Amino acid sequence: MTDGWFSGLIIDGVLQGVGAVLAFLPNIIILFFFISLMEDSGYMAREAYIMDTIMHRVGLHGRSFVPMLMGFGCNVPAIMAARDIQNPKDRVLTMLMVPFMSCSARLPVYMLFVDTFFANHKALVMISLYAIGICLSVIFAMLMKRTKWFRQEEDDSVNELPEFRLPKARNTAAHIWERVADYLQKICTVILWASIIIWALEYFPSQDLNDLENSYLAMIGKAVAPVLAPLGFDWKMSVCLLTGLPAKEAIVSTLAILYGGDIATAGFTPLTAFSFMLFVLLYFPCVATIATLRREAGKVWAWFTVFHSLALAWLVSFLVYQVGLLLC
Repeated sequence: MTDGWFSGLIIDGVLQGVGAVLAFLPNIIILFFFISLMEDSGYMAREAYIMDTIMHRVGLHGRSFVPMLMGFGCNVPAIMAARDIQNPKDRVLTMLMVPFMSCSARLPVYMLFVDTFFANHKALVMISLYAIGICLSVIFAMLMKRTKWFRQEEDDSVNELPEFRLPKARNTAAHIWERVADYLQKICTVILWASIIIWALEYFPSQDLNDLENSYLAMIGKAVAPVLAPLGFDWKMSVCLLTGLPAKEAIVSTLAILYGGDIATAGFTPLTAFSFMLFVLLYFPCVATIATLRREAGKVWAWFTVFHSLALAWLVSFLVYQVGLLLC
C-alpha cells in the first residue's frame, strides 16, 4: 500500500487500535477456561461462600465477589459474569463496582510511570493503586446501598455448598465460546469505530501523525486542558486521557508519540505522575466496558458510570495533586 490516509487508517487506526484489544483474546480464553472449570467443578460456589460474610458487610452477596475478582483481568467479561447474581439490585450494583478494579489494560500505564518516577518504591506504589480502587469501590457500594435505587433487606447468606464434580469438556467449551463471542462482538463494533475516530482526530487536518500539535485531537486537548489544569495536566496529558477512551493501552502509545518516549523530561513530576495514574484508575475503563454495561444494566446506569467516574477521578486527582503541592 502506498503512503496516504487509507494506509494510515488501516495500519495506525484499525490494526493498532483493534489489535491492542484483540491481543488480550488469548488471556480472555485462558481466563474463561479456568473460570468455567471452577464453575463446573463447584469451586466457585465455595469461593462465594468464603467471601459471603465479608461482602454482607458491604451490603452485597458473596456471589458479587466473583465478578469483582474477574475485573482485575478485564472489566468487560467481569460485568457479563454478574449475570449469575439473581437479585437484580445486587446484580446492577456489582456491575457498577467492577470498573473500580484495575483491569490489565491499565497495567502498562502504571508500569511506565512507576518504572520512571518511583524506581525505589515500585511495589508500594503499584499495590497502592490497586488498594485505592478496591477501597473506593467498597465506599461507593456502601453509599449506593443507602439510596432508594439499591436500598433493600439483605439476602440470606450463602449456606449451601454443592458437591465437587468433574467438569465436562462440552460444557466448558460452550461457556468459553459464549463469552468469547461477546468479547469479539465488542471488538468488531465499538472498539473498531472508536479506534477509527481517534485515528482520524490524530491524522487530520495536517495528515501527519508526527504533527499532532496541529491535529483536531490537539485542538480538543487544548479545549479540555483548562478543566484538567488543576490536576497538574497540560494539553498533551489531556490528549493521552482522551485516546485512552477506546482502550487504556492507547495512552502509552500516545505518550510515546507526544513525548518522544521520554516522559521523565517532559514536564511530569512524581506528583503529577501519581495524579495521572489515579485519573487513569478511576475514570471509566474503556468504551467497550460502557457498551457492555449499557447492554447488561441499561443506558441510564451506563451514563451514570461515565459521569460519576469522571467526577470521582477529577476530585481524587485534584486532592492528591493540590495537597501534594502544599506538602512539598
